[in-house]
Amino acid sequence: MKMKKADEMIPSYVTNIFSFDITPYAKWKEFQKNDLICREGDDLSDLVFLIKGNAKLFLTHENGKVTIIDFFKSPTLFGEMEFMGAQKFTNGVIALDKCVCILLPLRETSHLLRNDTKFLNYLCLFLCRKALRNTSNYATNQNYPLVNRLANFILLSADGEIYNRKHTEVAEYLGVSYRHLLHVFAVLCEADILQHMDKKRYRIKDFSSLATLAVNENSL
Repeated sequence: MKMKKADEMIPSYVTNIFSFDITPYAKWKEFQKNDLICREGDDLSDLVFLIKGNAKLFLTHENGKVTIIDFFKSPTLFGEMEFMGAQKFTNGVIALDKCVCILLPLRETSHLLRNDTKFLNYLCLFLCRKALRNTSNYATNQNYPLVNRLANFILLSADGEIYNRKHTEVAEYLGVSYRHLLHVFAVLCEADILQHMDKKRYRIKDFSSLATLAVNENSL
């Protein structure tokens, strides 16, 4: 894990969210695969902008069971629920591959953020889109077969033409059995849409056919 001052490494799509200059406060932080970006149960100390990579949001229940809540694909923001006071402690966020984040420490910037109408307007729009996406996901899970939902998930989470995600986590996230998930992967390979490389790694051979199968959803 590396950390340094952000300076000129902050993308313009992040700085344009604010009406004040965030560069004196922001820090650039790099996480490797399986690094914890946010530790579950901690007080939120930073607003986090994921500008590169993929991560997953998880929740540990009292009985020890871990539930995958969501998968994040850059660019996106997290920590907004804690910032707004909707929940006190953070859920866990772990890097699925190399991730780069811009951290904005709330101790130094909270008073600026709460009075920045430009940022607050962005945050309202972000939360609305997130709510619409969650509603769309729920409706999709209720009305579409697994092959369509999996095709969409592969396109959203693949790194270029390579898909590499744990089957157990994806099965839980999509609400299906491990066996059912493997069967649909086999169907996609037989159709020459995917190529099974090793273990959980697949290569997308036919993007067009995969996109045709995928259920269109609103993107953040």
